[in-house]
Amino acid sequence: MQKTKIVFASNNANKIKEMNYLINKNLSKFEINLLSVNDVGFTDEIIENGTTFEENAAIKARAVFEKTGMICFGDDSGLCVDYLNGAPGIYSSRYASVAGKKVSNHEQIEKLLSELKNVPDDKRTAHFYCAIYCVINKNTSFCVSGKCEGFIMREKTGENGFGYDPVFYYPPEKKTFAQLSETEKNKISHRGVAAEQFAKKIVKYII
Repeated sequence: MQKTKIVFASNNANKIKEMNYLINKNLSKFEINLLSVNDVGFTDEIIENGTTFEENAAIKARAVFEKTGMICFGDDSGLCVDYLNGAPGIYSSRYASVAGKKVSNHEQIEKLLSELKNVPDDKRTAHFYCAIYCVINKNTSFCVSGKCEGFIMREKTGENGFGYDPVFYYPPEKKTFAQLSETEKNKISHRGVAAEQFAKKIVKYII
């Protein structure tokens, strides 16, 4: 089977492993070998100053492409709560951060739950969103996205997943993302949907 090396603008081992699986399961005659930014010697700091998930994903992909010249993609994803006007949104990974200090998933969730403390169940709607931006060459790029609708629980439930998964309830399965197995989550998650769209697009450039 033909393998094609593509750079994923990330150093998050869990995310790289997940994305590698999600993309390749949607390919048949080809297999993508995802390289991290470390793998290609990219050490520059990337400032994610976009105002949308798509803009931040593009910033990452373009920065790495300019240094390596290789096909590269970046992703940006997060949780958007309707009652909070879309927050935490693009700031999902640093929602509870103060002065740039790194915080734990527990702290992020605690802040979210405190802001929704007195909000009734029917107003706790939310969705996870993922944008993937890929640069093929100087003249060619594309962007895909995925979305998953749900609700925010009042307390954490489940031990799997990461980030806000323990409080994101997915009605069709009657479980939080953290109660789903990895296989179950990959079938319906925002990142899974986006990766499926990515696989459909990338094949024309790796044949």
